[in-house]
Amino acid sequence: MARDRITFLTKKDFDINLLIENLKKNSGSIKKIEDQKILNEIIILLEKKDYSFLSPQETYFLNSNNPNIWAEYLIFRYKMQYFPKKRLVYDFPLYLLIEPVSACNLRCIMCFQIDESFTNDSNFMGSMELELFKKIIDEAVEGGTKAITLASRGEPTLHPKLGDMLEYCAGKFFELKINTNGTRLNDTLIHKILKSGVTNMVFSIDSYTKNEYESIRVKGIFEQVLQNVKRFKEIKEKFYPKSGCETRVSGVKVDKKQSPNKFKNFWKDYVNNVVMVEMENRWDTYHNPKEIMANGACNYLWERMYVWYDGLCNPCDIDYKSELSVGSIKDESIKEIWNGQKFTELRNMHLNGKRNKVYPCDRCPVDT
Repeated sequence: MARDRITFLTKKDFDINLLIENLKKNSGSIKKIEDQKILNEIIILLEKKDYSFLSPQETYFLNSNNPNIWAEYLIFRYKMQYFPKKRLVYDFPLYLLIEPVSACNLRCIMCFQIDESFTNDSNFMGSMELELFKKIIDEAVEGGTKAITLASRGEPTLHPKLGDMLEYCAGKFFELKINTNGTRLNDTLIHKILKSGVTNMVFSIDSYTKNEYESIRVKGIFEQVLQNVKRFKEIKEKFYPKSGCETRVSGVKVDKKQSPNKFKNFWKDYVNNVVMVEMENRWDTYHNPKEIMANGACNYLWERMYVWYDGLCNPCDIDYKSELSVGSIKDESIKEIWNGQKFTELRNMHLNGKRNKVYPCDRCPVDT
């Protein structure tokens, strides 16, 4: 079962002919032979009118950034999409998801934060130290990672030094994303987010009505979140009109009564994109029946790595209790962990048809 079920309900057009012309013009500036080959493949795809790798996220970036970096950016996005499918292990994670905080102030009905064996265990709950965060970012820059998300199991805006973290990331990555429930935003934090050059601001909201929202995002107040999203737009337009920050409202369809179209129509005036994701069994990882296990290998193993607040590294956040932990950056470097024995053995188990021998992969529906 494919994980990538994201449906963009809003789109942004782009001049493909201009893009092809630009890529050909800048092909000489690409130094690595491997990257030159990738750029040629991208140009061929575009000339064949295959735009499958250009989602609204890519087109928004291209429209918002200097044409001189388009080629390098699309090479990075190509690696993100195709290296995992081809089972190619890059020297360093293509994508790092860093967890500033493991706790959350909401108890959404489809999230593992409702698992009290997780939230009531002090070993799982905590905030990342700023110096540890800086170490991760330094290694990511040196290793060539171009995409960072500040979020995983918890709500990042709960971290008292999130602004300092963002400041340290400024200008170092093509993609710097924050996933937030939007409840804790204020003017000061919004300015820090936009000043730091965050490229993707994702508000996880799920509904457009008060009753439905508050029944899904337990402890959340709809009016507060709506006001915060509006305020983010106001500050961005007034003080940062040239900002490349793409804003997105994301929802999980937990009930067939939810209307993606009404959801889109309500939120589209406040953000650049609206997304609806189908509900999956993944939220109850450890109790899922084995019958729902995906047949193929999981692409995440060749794409990304999660770093928890305490430095523990995991191949995914579906395994939110770290049964699959591949190491700690307090003991090894990110590169050593990514290319280490535990991660390699896990990839091999998936490739060799032995996923059913790996817990909790043996009850996970995700393969991409």
